[in-house]
Amino acid sequence: MDAWLCQIRDMGMPMNEDTLVVVHCYEGDADQTRILLPYFMHHETPVLLLSPEDSPVVIDHPGITCLSAGKKGWKGRHTLRRQVAHWKLALQQPATWFFLNDADSLCLTAKLPEYLYSDPFKLWCNVLCHENEHLETDRPNLNPPYFMHRDVLQFLVANADLLEERPEPPKDDMGFGVEAIDGFYTYLVINELNIPYENYPDGSTTWPRGYGDMIEQVRNHGARILHGVKNSTHLNLAQFGYNGWLIENRIREEAEDSGPLIMDGSVIIRAGE
Repeated sequence: MDAWLCQIRDMGMPMNEDTLVVVHCYEGDADQTRILLPYFMHHETPVLLLSPEDSPVVIDHPGITCLSAGKKGWKGRHTLRRQVAHWKLALQQPATWFFLNDADSLCLTAKLPEYLYSDPFKLWCNVLCHENEHLETDRPNLNPPYFMHRDVLQFLVANADLLEERPEPPKDDMGFGVEAIDGFYTYLVINELNIPYENYPDGSTTWPRGYGDMIEQVRNHGARILHGVKNSTHLNLAQFGYNGWLIENRIREEAEDSGPLIMDGSVIIRAGE
């Protein structure tokens, strides 16, 4: 890492029991994957890196398994078939809960939020609405990272063949949202399977308003489940912003106490320590 990544150890020991962290990546974002790797690993659970067969990513490290299937690409029917193959590889691992990331998504805290484990029938994600207002008239799009129970992931795989019933869109039809991975999630979860889903209350994504808006959500609202972290600068700003939010909220909670506030209950450490 280029810079010190500081966390405030206030979340207790990681308790992400029986959870698999999955990272979808390819050779083109391998460096990005390595930058975020401490955050994929700090949950203290197994990590599965999944990449295309023609663009593999291999990181030799204890606790990390690297597997490949499918063909590379950002959009198109072949990328959706690759996604299904990756889901199947994930289900071969002995886990009950799955935290599925892209190479630019993560959770800033080692302990995943407890609310994620409250409902085995629900899929959690960053829900992107047209103007981020979550109105009834919005057409939501489900963005990474995704968190779900094994039963939900198995249900997605069991019904993925619905994809083949749709006509292949023209190659120049860039507006066909289902042909991108997030659109595929949205199509299956909302349009076809009616799977309950919910927006992370402490999540944020960079699209469409950009990285500055995401950092504002981190600093002012404590967003920690993020999508769109592209480099070490983005990562450092996000972590420092989250640290500031934690400190500010701790001060507010203790503001009614008499006498000076001594911040000796939090230890600032380097990431990974």
